Amino acid sequence: MVASIASHGPNGHAAAVLVVDNESVMRRFVRRTLEAEDFEVEEARDGESALALIQARKEPFDLVLTDLSMPGIDGRQVSETLARYRPSMAVLCMSGNPDAVPHIGPGDTPVRVMLKPFTAEDLYHAVLDAITRAADLNAIAEDEIVRAHAGLSRLAKALEASRTMRVQMLDLVAAARELRRIKDLD
Repeated sequence: MVASIASHGPNGHAAAVLVVDNESVMRRFVRRTLEAEDFEVEEARDGESALALIQARKEPFDLVLTDLSMPGIDGRQVSETLARYRPSMAVLCMSGNPDAVPHIGPGDTPVRVMLKPFTAEDLYHAVLDAITRAADLNAIAEDEIVRAHAGLSRLAKALEASRTMRVQMLDLVAAARELRRIKDLD
């Protein structure tokens, strides 16, 4: 078994993983493996129940680990839905087919696919890596938002200063006109 390393999600809690697979044997293997490493694990037997669980859950999952080939809503559709509506959620796919590397999202970025069968150690490292990468990307995005907000704040201050200068200029022009009018009356 893998050396036990404290697995924590981005918010300092035990990382929450949703395992989506229509094969109960695979779900149980993944659950036991990840729970042994202190992950919080929930299961869904298909894409439809996975999406319902994701939507109903108060706290988001740190990772959705989904099989690509399932009846009904498959792993690709789950991945596409999450890329569209929950882009900060990490997704890792599983497949027994080495040719099943889908492209998800507008950039045709391939998702990561673990080929079945895999070892408990491979699973642990892939899950940890996917969660870490998603957390890193979210941190970078948050930094960019903070920088953009700071830039917009500076722009708003500059616009306000410009508006104040225009008002002062208009006040000076009005005062000069008033002085001319008074001088012309004398």
